Amino acid sequence: MASITSVSCTDDIVSVTLDDATGLVAGERVYIFGTGYHKLDGQHQLDTVDLDTEVVTYAVHNQDDLAAFTPASATLVSQVTWIDTDDVAEFIGETPTGDDLTWLESCTAAANEFAYHRREAAGYDDNPTVVPHASVRLGTMLYAGALYRERGSVDSYQSFQDLAISAPIGSMGQIMRLLGIGRMAIG
Repeated sequence: MASITSVSCTDDIVSVTLDDATGLVAGERVYIFGTGYHKLDGQHQLDTVDLDTEVVTYAVHNQDDLAAFTPASATLVSQVTWIDTDDVAEFIGETPTGDDLTWLESCTAAANEFAYHRREAAGYDDNPTVVPHASVRLGTMLYAGALYRERGSVDSYQSFQDLAISAPIGSMGQIMRLLGIGRMAIG
């Protein structure tokens, strides 16, 4: 997460000066919050990153030119992109469309953020745009698939049985093992 110190827009190109642009790369997807302009805030793909000047740029459409200004408390946060909807569709065995695709996109984004932040809390220093290894990728896919399948249920997989059916045992444990979290650490 980086604090935004200055923002300007000319010819639909937004220039954002950060307190620290270390680790950001062109092509990375980020979230921008708190600029005060709805077209500038939100999810964007970085076009350029200049580490010498700490300036990143991205394109917007139909935004009036804005002179450089300092937003009160704006931030830039990298979007975690370890898996995508194609990865989760591979796991669930179907390619959703329409509202189901929108739900799959939400589940994929949530699983990416969950996996990244759980590993961060466990002491890992991962890049949000590069999955650390295959088991983390698979654990993130499993979690996204579990979220997708739980749509419309209160606390577990859906069931239309008259009898209560317990959730599959071990799936969350397997996800945690694949992510490499929830294990003992030696100080």
